[in-house]
Amino acid sequence: MIKGNKTKILMVWLLLIAACLPLAGCWDQRELQNRNMVLAAAIDVVDDNEQAHEQFVQPHGGRDFRLSVQLLEIEPRQQGEQRGGAKVGTYVISGTGRLLFEIIRDLFGQVGRPITWEHTQTIVISQAAVEAGGIDQLIDWFMRDAEMRWRIRVYITPGEAKPIIEYQPPSGEPNGLFLAGIGRNYVKDPHIASLQTELGFTSILLDNKTSTVLPKIELAGDILKVGGMAIIKKGELAGFLDEYDTFGAKLIMGIEKSAIITTVCKDHPNRIFAFELFQHDTRLEPHVSGDTIYYTLDIAMYGNIGEMEGCPEPHDHNLNDTQYVRRLELQFAEEVKQAAVHAYRAQQALGADTLRMGKKMQIRYPKKWAELKDKWDEEVFPTIPLVISVNVTIRQLGGHK
Repeated sequence: MIKGNKTKILMVWLLLIAACLPLAGCWDQRELQNRNMVLAAAIDVVDDNEQAHEQFVQPHGGRDFRLSVQLLEIEPRQQGEQRGGAKVGTYVISGTGRLLFEIIRDLFGQVGRPITWEHTQTIVISQAAVEAGGIDQLIDWFMRDAEMRWRIRVYITPGEAKPIIEYQPPSGEPNGLFLAGIGRNYVKDPHIASLQTELGFTSILLDNKTSTVLPKIELAGDILKVGGMAIIKKGELAGFLDEYDTFGAKLIMGIEKSAIITTVCKDHPNRIFAFELFQHDTRLEPHVSGDTIYYTLDIAMYGNIGEMEGCPEPHDHNLNDTQYVRRLELQFAEEVKQAAVHAYRAQQALGADTLRMGKKMQIRYPKKWAELKDKWDEEVFPTIPLVISVNVTIRQLGGHK
């Protein structure tokens, strides 16, 4: 009996040891300094000089695109150096070709270590590249490769994409991380296109033939700026919208988290007041009556007075006066309405429903949607009226007021 128990215990231990063997991952380890990790990628069209220079023999296609990648270089701390982390640097290499997959494999001929994509943070695509190949083609390889993360930030630039990933951030951090961090600031910055602009979401929307947006990024001299958005319709670039229309679109969709809304003083037009949004309740609803279609947008906003430029004396700007505060609320409400109307008309002019109004129609009126879906963007959406109602409530006058 005792011998049988010992045998069972031994068998359990052997099974536990055997189960641990597959968990030991060090047999094929590769040190970080022996890897080239891509942090950012830039896609451009080739220029005339690059067309004349063939980097590798291509049996099919031509040299249409230039792919540039920013690689993270990690140098371990040498013996005798003071304690601290490894030295980190970045550098950019480029290749040209037709298919990105071919270009990427050919880039291995420019580096001494394997290129890996698990830590890619940002993809920047030039307007010329989108117009030459379409966004679907340009992100096809990224969506098929198993190393890619779906939360990679994707930007469109009107200019050249390569200088953007070569930009040296003032903070000194690697550029790919810096660019990805800017995209996450959409919560506080109403001028940055926000939700569902990452690689995975963009791919899903494109597969569903849904118009979508991507943040616009520009480099002017030594200033890098993200603001405004590119409208993608059927995989093609329909146009750009500026920061004001980006703000208005986020208001319509109810995805703005923290906005600054400004208005001028009625008595002193050269003085500006600011309202800070803390909370909102936004409802966009479709309505169908026979052949008549219209939408209603109801926005209730709550926040405080963020800043007020001083007006010359005498004036009646008494924030303790409820009537004066109500006048300000009406002014801010009108500014919100104007921003929403301007953004709505801009998207109607492009014939691109990035506001997901068609989706609301599909949910609320599925039979009507079945009649309209094939002509929604081009014929129906540009003609639909939007009735807007905005109510602003000022809850606070400021922390020290």
